[in-house]
Order: sequence, then C-alpha cells, then structure tokens
Amino acid sequence: MRWMRVRGINQGVADRYLGMVPLEVREAVSALSDDLRWAVYIALATEGEKYFTELKEEFGANPNTMTTALKALVGGGLVARQVRTGDVGDRRKIYYALTPAGSRLFAALYDVALPPRRPTRDPEPSRVDLAGTARGAVAEPAAGTGGRYDHYDSVPRPDMKRC
Repeated sequence: MRWMRVRGINQGVADRYLGMVPLEVREAVSALSDDLRWAVYIALATEGEKYFTELKEEFGANPNTMTTALKALVGGGLVARQVRTGDVGDRRKIYYALTPAGSRLFAALYDVALPPRRPTRDPEPSRVDLAGTARGAVAEPAAGTGGRYDHYDSVPRPDMKRC
C-alpha cells in the first residue's frame, strides 16, 4: 500500500511522525481495515494454514471478495500465499498462512490488548476465551499461575514457534 499525501496538512510534520513507525508496521495495520480481513487473519492465526477454497467456503464469500481480503493481508506482510510442492499450476492447492510478522503481531495483540486471563474449570494452557472477554467476563488471575493468557479456553493461543 502506498501512503497518500493529504492536501491541507503540513507534510513535513506528518512525515516526521510517520517516520517514527516503520512503513511495514503501518502497512500491516492498514491490512486489517475491515471485519473480513480481521476474521481471516484470526482464522489463520488460530487454526493454521488454509487453502483458498477452504477460506472461501468457510466464510461464504465469493471468490473476488476473498481474493481482495487475502491480497490486502499478503500486501500488509501478515499472510503469505504459498503453493503446495508438486501442485504448481493447480489453483486449488494455493494456501495461506501467517508470516512470522503476522504471528508476532497476533501474539503482541494478546499481550497488549487482552485483559488478564480468567481461570477455567479445566485449564488448557493453549486456549483463549475471546467471547468471554468481549462480554467482560474476566476474573483476576489465579495465584501462582504462569503467563498472562495461559488459561483462556476457546481460541488457540498463537504459536510462537512460527515466528
């Protein structure tokens, strides 16, 4: 994505502030500019790589809509478009997966944006309850537990090994 110049502003001041954050970071954030892009990004972060057809069918999106969303995520450096070895030329074998930068951003969102974990009855250290968090159902962390988000229970925690 190319950053536009806006009329009626002091571009030198804007450039000074924009220079404080690398272009790659600004592009990554811009790639998440709508709900479908966020949803696809979260699906890939929590469930791993997916074929284009799987994403299109899962979201009930027409091919053009899904292509546009995926191009934005790829352009932002959050997602990589890949072809299965031996499947060159077979469009059904194109799959998408988070890039290391996409994985790091997702993990950072957990560390910065989500409230402290809430204990569950049957703790599974690699799960996160985003729905409970959205409803405000967050309790104080249990004493003596590990990391900040290691007891959420419905969405997989980002896999930092990919970074």
